[in-house]
Amino acid sequence: MKSPARQGFRLIYLLFIGLVLLFPAKVLAAYSFTVDSARIQSALLMYFPLREYSAAARLTLSEPAVILRQAADKLQLDIPVVASIPGEGRKRGQVVVDVGLHYKPSTGELFLGDPIIRDFEMKDIADESRKTFRASLSDVLIKTLPLVRIHRVSEQDLNHSLSMSEMKSMHVEDGRVRVSIGFD
Repeated sequence: MKSPARQGFRLIYLLFIGLVLLFPAKVLAAYSFTVDSARIQSALLMYFPLREYSAAARLTLSEPAVILRQAADKLQLDIPVVASIPGEGRKRGQVVVDVGLHYKPSTGELFLGDPIIRDFEMKDIADESRKTFRASLSDVLIKTLPLVRIHRVSEQDLNHSLSMSEMKSMHVEDGRVRVSIGFD
């Protein structure tokens, strides 16, 4: 008959082997961190105001507000817009943009990415102008937002090479963006 201590050790050993088989090291080797809206807001303000010039108007986007909705897999940016229209003066509006995240493994940097305009409102303008402005806003946001770095991961955080890592998940939790980085 085996001693109780030896049986306990054997049980722990078998549980460990079972966990290793069920959850390979790549799954277990993930690094998670959170980024709050203030940090994202601060990173955005280094790029704003944005200006887009066209024959129809000069568009100015300023002071984006970061909205983090619980359990969302995208961030929301509410951005005031001013259109200076020749012969009509200045019109004020708002653009609502859904933004994802993009992780660059070679540097460990996390950027905003894939902006999509969900809503654009501006009163007292023609529908044709609204379509033109929306297209111009989309162009400037697609060119600019992916440049906004909101976090940098170091190899010391991951305990493995950055080049082997990728973003596994991103979601909003408790008013913060939770990101998990792991092996390819």
